[in-house]
Amino acid sequence: MSEMVVLLSDEQQKALQIEIHELLETEINQFRAKLGIHGKYIKKNQLCSYLGLSNNTVDKLLTEGMPRINVQGTILYDKTAVDKWLKNYC
Repeated sequence: MSEMVVLLSDEQQKALQIEIHELLETEINQFRAKLGIHGKYIKKNQLCSYLGLSNNTVDKLLTEGMPRINVQGTILYDKTAVDKWLKNYC
């Protein structure tokens, strides 16, 4: 297999680096949003990802008093409150 060499000017290299950086930043932000990393309140599936725990383990912790908030029928979790509760739980 032969090697292909692409020659770019300094200006083109810089533009390409900026484009790649912006694409990666967008993907990372979308991934963080999906996990709920940016938000203060997250849903249960995001909580499982945030804590790195299974749904069943989170259910067990909920029965043991892990805090949650009911907003018009939607259950949300305050990451700060959950973190604090877990520190006292262990």
